[in-house]
Amino acid sequence: MLDGKTLDFDFCLREGFPIVGWLNALDLDTLFSVNLPHYPDLMKEFYANFGFSTSVSLSTRVKDRNILMNKFLSIPSDGSRGWSNRSWVEEDGFNKEECVHLLFGKNAYVVEKMYSRNLRFDYIFLHRAVATHILPKAGGFDEITHMEAFTMFYIVTSRRINVPLLILNHMKAMQARENARLPYGNLVTKILMYNVDLDGEVHHALQSADKLGKGTLGIMGFKKHKRLATWIPKNEDSNRVSNEEEEGEEGEEAQGGENVVLEAESSPSFNLPNNQFEEIMQAIRGLERRQRRLERKLVEKGLIGKEDMTSKEEDQENATNGAEDQNTDIAEVGDDGDDRMDD
Repeated sequence: MLDGKTLDFDFCLREGFPIVGWLNALDLDTLFSVNLPHYPDLMKEFYANFGFSTSVSLSTRVKDRNILMNKFLSIPSDGSRGWSNRSWVEEDGFNKEECVHLLFGKNAYVVEKMYSRNLRFDYIFLHRAVATHILPKAGGFDEITHMEAFTMFYIVTSRRINVPLLILNHMKAMQARENARLPYGNLVTKILMYNVDLDGEVHHALQSADKLGKGTLGIMGFKKHKRLATWIPKNEDSNRVSNEEEEGEEGEEAQGGENVVLEAESSPSFNLPNNQFEEIMQAIRGLERRQRRLERKLVEKGLIGKEDMTSKEEDQENATNGAEDQNTDIAEVGDDGDDRMDD
């Protein structure tokens, strides 16, 4: 069974994620806030007895009580009624090419299989929300189904979509699928509460892991860049990210570190392109860090005294001189480190 999820709205608001605005525009925030336990035995009875009629209503019987469920979800039931299990939805007002271009970029093509790793970050997070709240599945979150893409398109463009009907169709599909994990644990409880006595029934509350937020992003392979304050894949240029974070920490400890870069950039005699300038400065900083580590080791071995260690002021002066002399000073600093090692 799939217990259900809630969305961490506070976290999303702090991070400025657009998903909050998308859901509020369609009055779907209530659906993503249902924090209720699930009742395994009653869920089995619920799915075993419900019937799906041609009038698009769904009823069931639990503990000898009849339940007509459409009115209990507390979300709008107007808008698109499109549904397809295996292919793109075909209805007036929806164009699959437009959908693909919105989600994957204007140069993307309509293909049979779509993957969330090809989406931008905001859409990746929205896809996880759709695949856990509206059309829940047990796994395979990297793959985007046609119905998931269809639903995301309507949410992002603020077009009305009949989410209760999506849920009812998905319930029917999961009931018919062999060995499927029954979805909507918390929503089923919300429905049962209107007409069924739940006292004494075995139940399981939602856990912190069932909240879609910061922890979910970590599981999905994202981390927050300390300096840029943006969410990036953990494996995306990890060396560059590590170096930038280390330089940021050093800049906080030694005031004026940024001044060295700014002065070098404003110098009229320094005409290297920005990317080459950054490469030179990063090389200089790397050599400085290497020299400091070497000096600390020599102090620990008693080969030099602490008074012989290079001061931060001298480091900054060396960095400035290194920027002005370009690669010449880089070679000299490297040779100096080697000479100290030989001593």
